Amino acid sequence: MKIYLAGPFFNDNERQDILKARDILRSRNFDIFVPMEHKIKDDDKLPNDVWGKLVFEMDRDEIYNCDVVVALYYGLYSDSGTAWEVGFAYSLNKKIVIVHCEPDKAQSLMIVNGATTNINGIPSLLTFDFNKTVDDKKFIKDQK
Repeated sequence: MKIYLAGPFFNDNERQDILKARDILRSRNFDIFVPMEHKIKDDDKLPNDVWGKLVFEMDRDEIYNCDVVVALYYGLYSDSGTAWEVGFAYSLNKKIVIVHCEPDKAQSLMIVNGATTNINGIPSLLTFDFNKTVDDKKFIKDQK
């Protein structure tokens, strides 16, 4: 199963969360694409618009080719790139798992209802069954 791991990585907390989710998913032997890990060749020599188009095309193609999008979500604060990735995956009828990293915060009805399922916290990825289609929009609480 190929998983596209979406989520912001603009600060240390977000980057650490991406790494935690990545490590859990890889430990379960999933094929994971993590945008944060992929750089465009010679990106420092490219104009920003050219670099941006190449990043966009790479991420778009990876979403086309994945089975599931797992998105780390921080409530109404949702970085526009992650929101776009989720919406694009939805338009392709991809399975979408939203991982609520701050479940006590207000949630976007578009993100929650656009997901195949919503889970509470990165540790839930340890046991989530990606082979089942879950259409419940309620949180599946982690089992600690």
